[in-house]
Amino acid sequence: MKKRDLFRLMILFFVMGIMGIMGCGVKPEEITEDNKAAKEEKPQELTFWSYYETQAQQKGLDKLTDGFNKSQQEYKVSWEYVPMVDFIKMLSFAQSEEDLPDLVLADNPDMGSLIKVGLLADITSHVEENISVEEYYPEVWKSVENGGHYYGVPFCCNNTAIIYNKEMFREKKLEIPATWEEFKEAAAVLTEKGSRYGFAMSAISGEQGAFQFMPWLLATGADTDDMSDTRYKESFYLLDGLLQDKSMSNGCLNWSQNDLTKNFLEGKAAMMENGPWSMAELEESGIEYGVFEFPSYETQRVVLGGEVLAAVKDKNVEGAVAFINYFNREEVMEDIFQITKNMPPKPALAESFAKKNPDYQVFVNQMEDGISRKSIKDWKKVSNALSDSLNKIFGSDEDIEEIWNQYVIDLGK
Repeated sequence: MKKRDLFRLMILFFVMGIMGIMGCGVKPEEITEDNKAAKEEKPQELTFWSYYETQAQQKGLDKLTDGFNKSQQEYKVSWEYVPMVDFIKMLSFAQSEEDLPDLVLADNPDMGSLIKVGLLADITSHVEENISVEEYYPEVWKSVENGGHYYGVPFCCNNTAIIYNKEMFREKKLEIPATWEEFKEAAAVLTEKGSRYGFAMSAISGEQGAFQFMPWLLATGADTDDMSDTRYKESFYLLDGLLQDKSMSNGCLNWSQNDLTKNFLEGKAAMMENGPWSMAELEESGIEYGVFEFPSYETQRVVLGGEVLAAVKDKNVEGAVAFINYFNREEVMEDIFQITKNMPPKPALAESFAKKNPDYQVFVNQMEDGISRKSIKDWKKVSNALSDSLNKIFGSDEDIEEIWNQYVIDLGK
């Protein structure tokens, strides 16, 4: 082969090699400015934690997050279920691991501790610019305030009332009890040994049990500034009397509020203390039920519950605030709560909700005079003391006077 031909052949191989490299590389059109912009416009992912576990609640959160994602293109929210009993523990663990969500749906009595440990973002300026605080129930709004700053917005509100089986009441020719004495009599008449208790409540350890105990304490008319007021002792004797009469089961010590609903639907209790979160299941069951206000002793009053929607500090606060803004639209609230069966935290919307859902009117009526747990000094200490007392009332043979004295000691009195 001539040198000239060899040289040409070498050039040919060289060109083919270059073309092969280019063929295996990135095509010029794949790195255009348009493609760069498209990549940058990908929605920012937000994570939202909630302990909602009923089917209605979860469907509502699905609708809420889906609606937000479709309303704009900057953010994409997805929610994750975390069990209520582990919620605060999981948040603490995630904080230490720097793996926190961007938003939380927290129980309102937990707000104080979450703020104290620096987990929640201060969104005061956003609230002052975009949200009308006066539209909310004042006692409900207290849950998001701390030192003149705001750390979230109320998501919903609730309280407990007495839910009863109408058919069972008719069988026993009973009227709605208005006083404690009438209530005790009705519970005894409705009880059928071995198959049904007249009344059931949640006495489970923790916040749920304390929350269910409080309306009975408040009915005594004692001063909430002094939770060791001896008048409160009457509520301890009331529960003990229902247990001694076999009108209520000691098993309530292990029943959560959701367990209450299940047992009520199975006919194991003729009356139960429960809240709006149980209504969706009751409606679907087809059972004939009714709702009435707490029977009176010296007065009638309830403690208020509900959840708070809050942004997590040092996460995507702007995205979380955008989600809060979306939820705060009246039409969004009304749509979501028709699914979850939660009550809106605004009086005007709550009244409108009750007109569409008459069984909720009792809960709405009780909101006006209800008291927030934040209004009770050292609520966490009170909650723990009440929880311990319930454990003894339902799970031991201790004398009520001894249980009361220990309750007072647990309060630090």
